[in-house]
Amino acid sequence: MSDDSVMKKLGEMDDKLERMDNKLERIKSHTNNLSRIASISSSTQIKTELMKAVGKSEIRAAILHITKNEISGKELVQTLGIKSQNLSTYMDPFMGNRSFIAEIRRGGLKYYQRDELVDLVAFDDYPEFATLVKSWENKRITEKNSEPIATSDLPKEETNVSK
Repeated sequence: MSDDSVMKKLGEMDDKLERMDNKLERIKSHTNNLSRIASISSSTQIKTELMKAVGKSEIRAAILHITKNEISGKELVQTLGIKSQNLSTYMDPFMGNRSFIAEIRRGGLKYYQRDELVDLVAFDDYPEFATLVKSWENKRITEKNSEPIATSDLPKEETNVSK
């Protein structure tokens, strides 16, 4: 095979891949539109299901709020102020068949992001949800302000009592 025929073949393959990519984008767009239509028509039911998943838990409300953008499991635990072994307990109502939050695995790490469905039904504006998130935020501020300073965080002269 000559260099010209190889280059021509590569160009044809590139064109074909581009057409396939464009078709996939159209399919994705159509799927998103159908999802939006379905979400709008059943938004009351979706809000009810979300509130069932959240319950009266400020932490679960905070999880939905925080995962608007993708966040690592480690960052999520730190932001929530919970122990990492308890994260799955809080996440379970959003996972599985409900799929309100997606778990994304990249390498050995887990990331989380809420589904677009939550945004489509404007769940952040739901009064009960907003109240729970605000309460969680206030408690986190109080916790951060009242955390004792570890001796290792103090300057040396303050930790050395007898000079």
